[in-house]
Amino acid sequence: MTHTSYSALALGYVVNLLSRREYSEYEIRCKMQEKAFTEEDIENTLAYCQQKNWQSDRRFCENYLNSRTQRGYGLSRIKQELRQLKGIQSELIDDVLMECEIDWSEIAHSVLRKKFPDYQQKQDPKSKQKIWRYMMSHGFHSDDFADFIGSGEDFY
Repeated sequence: MTHTSYSALALGYVVNLLSRREYSEYEIRCKMQEKAFTEEDIENTLAYCQQKNWQSDRRFCENYLNSRTQRGYGLSRIKQELRQLKGIQSELIDDVLMECEIDWSEIAHSVLRKKFPDYQQKQDPKSKQKIWRYMMSHGFHSDDFADFIGSGEDFY
């Protein structure tokens, strides 16, 4: 690929984006479309950046996974965001998740300690529902946190 197969303006724009943080291919594509770059410029520029390893959906996925787990989000929420908001293929997400060693139960426990300091006390049904909704909305499976709450009884 030669420098004439993509526009210098398009390449400059993408390099400027990538110099600040990782982006998925989908995010870059959307940003370039907003700036009215031609489809040819978008394709050629992305191909060049991927060839140089300046843009990698795998690296983006790994960084995003680490970032979101540190912010207290669970597996379901992170997978959904990667697929729907970032345009990452499910197969790549699954590959990255198989390589990582994340203890989702420990993250859930940490979130509970921070958000609900008295989570270990016996909870009335309304409080249990509040904790349940919060944890589920943050992408945790009930298996990750149910045993930590109150007496460990069902939430229903």
